[in-house]
Amino acid sequence: MMSSSSKSNATDGSEHNFENNTIRIVNCHAEGECGDVIVSGISDIPGDTLWEKSRYIAKDNRLRNYVLQEPRGGVFRHVNLLIKPINPDAAVAFIIMEPEDTPPMSGSNSICVATVALETGIVPITSDIMNFKMESPGGLVDVTAK
Repeated sequence: MMSSSSKSNATDGSEHNFENNTIRIVNCHAEGECGDVIVSGISDIPGDTLWEKSRYIAKDNRLRNYVLQEPRGGVFRHVNLLIKPINPDAAVAFIIMEPEDTPPMSGSNSICVATVALETGIVPITSDIMNFKMESPGGLVDVTAK
């Protein structure tokens, strides 16, 4: 797992801006499928539910294009945005961004998000076997990690 930072130059003045932010992305993969995770640098995404927030990302497209197009990305890469969970049972929440879609759920992306959340200390490791929940736009994901 590697961590990288990137500066955004988006300046179109729309409602949600991430210009001048340093976006921290932790590189991760699940059996070779890239599922990098944005762990900081993006402010709150508009929407009352995680589904609404994911639809905002899908419609707006600026963040997805910024992290998934050259020179930072490509068709091989998925990027997950960690955000504050809405469901109180969840330790973390995430929105999946793929080159052509913003799906509600993905198994390999869930594995990458859980791995990054644990290995960076976002979800503190407190035992040999960790059980926690993550919130995706498609609902809660139960995680058991060794």
